[in-house]
Amino acid sequence: MKRLLTIAILCLVAPLLTMPAAHASDPLRLDESFGLLHLNPYMKQAETASAGDDAAGEAQEGLVFAIQNSGSQPLDLVLRRAPLNDLAVALRLQSGSRLALRLFSSDNREFAGQTGSDAGLAFFIPGGEVHSFFLPGIAADEVIYLWSPEQLAAHQAGQQTFYSTMLLLLSLLLVLAVIAAVIRRSRRATYGVTMGGGLLVMLASLWLRDILPYETMFDGLLAYRLSIIRIALGLGVFMSILAHVNLVIRLAVNRNYWTRVIIFADGALVATGGLWAAEILAPAFAGVVSAELGDIALAMTCGIVLLGAFFVPDRR
Repeated sequence: MKRLLTIAILCLVAPLLTMPAAHASDPLRLDESFGLLHLNPYMKQAETASAGDDAAGEAQEGLVFAIQNSGSQPLDLVLRRAPLNDLAVALRLQSGSRLALRLFSSDNREFAGQTGSDAGLAFFIPGGEVHSFFLPGIAADEVIYLWSPEQLAAHQAGQQTFYSTMLLLLSLLLVLAVIAAVIRRSRRATYGVTMGGGLLVMLASLWLRDILPYETMFDGLLAYRLSIIRIALGLGVFMSILAHVNLVIRLAVNRNYWTRVIIFADGALVATGGLWAAEILAPAFAGVVSAELGDIALAMTCGIVLLGAFFVPDRR
């Protein structure tokens, strides 16, 4: 039955895909030197009849595009959505579930991606051929990137290295800040350590999927990732409010020092919120790195707070 439905969809989609003048942009000319492309400007919205038993005759939205393999060898490509903002998902501002990508080509082939919000869809084009493609179930404003497998693997490896290095450095800074707070018996340094630790846990939770290997032994940890993000965010916000209130209503030792620390931390927090909002409203505002800028600003906030706790002056 599933095979018959697939054949029916291909029969309905194939005539649409063979009409590039009416429904698709001019073919993209790609070869083996291709690396990365924001695909949306080269796609057009299209509709085709659905083959479902209960939805016969209904229109199914999707995107149409065409690619020409200008080389003589088969060209391997990967379609990938822009990643979701995990904080927005944790706060239920965005849905955390996405349907797996499916792609129908003009030569009656179907490609299916793995289930997952950031999972890609691998497909290929024979050498010297031009193929049109229909990507069903995708809205026109959803950001799609076209990668070569090698470029995608290099990007993911670099991303994992950067995240792991940043978390290691911030963890070492947290340990040093704890030691400084204990030695100098500074209550405000303790506030900084608590807030910085909460932000560090939140940052680690946001990067968890990109750092941990894809093994089932980590499924339990990943299942509680969104809850950890919410708890860490609440702790960070609470400690930030407490630091501001304590600075305003009480005469504190080293008041000028902590005022500067809080001002710098507030600036980094504003930058974090602005970049996250920009990512939610325009997922491709800075290209493929759009999803990372807000997290980097959060890492800067965490570093500023922990540095403030580490370099706290003596009580005298």
